[in-house]
Amino acid sequence: MNEYYRAKFNELLTEFNRYLVEHPAFAEKFPAGAEVVLLDKRDSGYNRFVLDALKSDHPVVYIDVGELAPIHSRLKRPAVVSSPRAYAG
Repeated sequence: MNEYYRAKFNELLTEFNRYLVEHPAFAEKFPAGAEVVLLDKRDSGYNRFVLDALKSDHPVVYIDVGELAPIHSRLKRPAVVSSPRAYAG
């Protein structure tokens, strides 16, 4: 598997799973046992890659992933530590 497309697939799958956690009703439309194929309309090479790799005896749901929002940190108030040993107990 092309490493670039594998990394892209993993990133899209992670984000799609996060989306489903926040919007579970979205998946209620899928047939039971369906395989989900994530497509990116801006990357035809990736789409060919995932479609060529598809070998399913199950129903397939094709999802246009739309756009990814910019990644941002979830850290709040990080600080420089002058005595790291104090953190070791």
